[in-house]
Amino acid sequence: MATWFISGCSTGIGHALAAAAADAGHTVIATARRPETLDELVAAHPDTVTALALDVTDPDSIAAAVAQATEAGPIDVLVNNAGIGYFSTIEESDPVEARRVLDTNFWGAADLTTALLPHLREQRSGHVITISSIAGVRGSAGMGYYCASKWAVSGFMESLAKEVAHLGIKVSIIEPGPIVSQWIPSGAKVRDIHPDYAEVMEPYWERIDRLPGNQPGDPHALARVMLQIATMDAPPLHLLAGRHALTQGAAKAQALADEAARWEDLGLSVDTRG
Repeated sequence: MATWFISGCSTGIGHALAAAAADAGHTVIATARRPETLDELVAAHPDTVTALALDVTDPDSIAAAVAQATEAGPIDVLVNNAGIGYFSTIEESDPVEARRVLDTNFWGAADLTTALLPHLREQRSGHVITISSIAGVRGSAGMGYYCASKWAVSGFMESLAKEVAHLGIKVSIIEPGPIVSQWIPSGAKVRDIHPDYAEVMEPYWERIDRLPGNQPGDPHALARVMLQIATMDAPPLHLLAGRHALTQGAAKAQALADEAARWEDLGLSVDTRG
């Protein structure tokens, strides 16, 4: 059995994963900005689940949670799940909200991982699993800052994987499509758009408004997948999770390959000196 440290456990993927890990007999350190939201989870698993307060945008909160967790013993699996949505054109994005999504989705995962790295390095083991998104693979209108946060965290974790593999530390990036969660209802939105963006954004809002409750992805199924990944000797670095993510990821890879081939001569001309 392993010890799991999971951020963002109050709802959605984090809550489903914490429950699944506890049901499987693992020790779970479940964290949330408001730990009282985890009371039912702890009550259902009093011997295996510990709830801790954690705001991933607050360095002091990260330091306190990591200290409490590591005092009890080694952490085997870190899951960076805490995240928020933001829906707006880039031009009309609120600077405060834009920075908040980067602070939570990127810096929160980066800072929490960095805080735990010395412990994982010293024990020469561990698995860092990060919930990114298909939005971290391809850009989308209406989600520029959200996509930026997920591209950043995916790139960070891919780089980390190359730095720590020889230390016995594994890294996996989960890049799902739409999963049933509070991501859309709770995410800040800027609906009052300039008419010049209507052609793109009106169909976008129709899709977004239809999605809550109709997402094909099941957080409990994703939790089972992560439990399986954590047992693998050679887990995936990137896991495109769900049909939407797989389809969109393949389309992005093909588009990138096509563009590279189309502009190959122009790109190679950069290497010409003199």
